Amino acid sequence: MDEEKIIEFINNNIKIKNKDVILGPGDDTAVLKYDATNYLLLTTDSVVENVHFKRDHATLYQIGKKAMAVNLSDISAMGGTPLYALVSVGFPDGTKNIVAPLLRGMEKMSSLYNFDIVGGNISKAPVLFIDVTMAGIVEKKYLKLRSGACVGDNIYVTGKLGGTILKKHLNIVPRIKESRILIKRVNVTSMMDISDGLSTDLTRLAKASKTGFRLWLDKVPTSADAIKMSSSKKEAIAHALNDGEDYELLFTVPSSCKKDVPAKIGNTIVTCVGVITEERKFEGVYQDEVVKIEPSGFSHF
Repeated sequence: MDEEKIIEFINNNIKIKNKDVILGPGDDTAVLKYDATNYLLLTTDSVVENVHFKRDHATLYQIGKKAMAVNLSDISAMGGTPLYALVSVGFPDGTKNIVAPLLRGMEKMSSLYNFDIVGGNISKAPVLFIDVTMAGIVEKKYLKLRSGACVGDNIYVTGKLGGTILKKHLNIVPRIKESRILIKRVNVTSMMDISDGLSTDLTRLAKASKTGFRLWLDKVPTSADAIKMSSSKKEAIAHALNDGEDYELLFTVPSSCKKDVPAKIGNTIVTCVGVITEERKFEGVYQDEVVKIEPSGFSHF
């Protein structure tokens, strides 16, 4: 089975019994009852040597930061802020010089995003891996799901996409601040992070919302690294659609509210890249040519 089939199988075979679970598998985080005003958010993600990083291309400090950043991105996608993290690490032989720089990277993110590392586990492993479970919080009125997009909504992304393999995947900036500003100022109908590539994650958002989409491909913001890797604009757009590990926000807003969407939040650009459609087709338009968008981003299998 490919990744989507595995996830579908798991989701179809997990039965939620506790009524305090507001949302189980299927979004960026689980959502649980917390108090009268807030929901608790729970997420988990791993970074594994030779899958998400290579030791000869990354410092241990960068690897520690990335392990936290990918989980923080999930919290941001729900409109939340982080509270706590648990960390499990698998160490290969020769751990003497691994622990300190790895921990410094994780602690740096803890300091920047104001959460605590409260425990975890260590084990011997054939390769280095870091598995993080993170808890966050979001006000009930600000919770955002990937399933809320409506026909006619405009589609937006933060930042620039593609070319992440050159450097960005080791320098992820979780969009916690941008998410919080957007949900408080704008009528955001759905949101998720772009972890596996715009083509894959927008398809997931549309399927969850039971809609289709039309992307304006020449509007997709391509990074300088995507352009550097490409011999044409069309190839750069393909990188922006499919490379994955952008960890930018993907969100939708009613067209009547487009004036409320800022063009920039700090140094982060915000770009309208398409529209949600009633017909459940996944299409892109490039120079008047309509093409089918396939979910061609990163997959583990």
